[in-house]
Amino acid sequence: MKWEEVRKLYPNQFVKFQIIESHIIDDKKYVDELAFIKAMTDGEEAMKEFRNCKEEQFVYSTKNEQLVIQLVKRYSW
Repeated sequence: MKWEEVRKLYPNQFVKFQIIESHIIDDKKYVDELAFIKAMTDGEEAMKEFRNCKEEQFVYSTKNEQLVIQLVKRYSW
């Protein structure tokens, strides 16, 4: 599924999804294809779902026109 489709189906909501295809430019991951998991209107519920995300799962607001995830480097000292 494409982000544009998700935005049309679930306007002004939070959605949980699994990344299927993406590409990275600099320090940003651009999602090309996703698997929809769940829609939520409540921010608290969205935060709970975010905490329970597995690898390559995210919660994002459909208010955002683009689905871009800022990558963070983790350093081990």
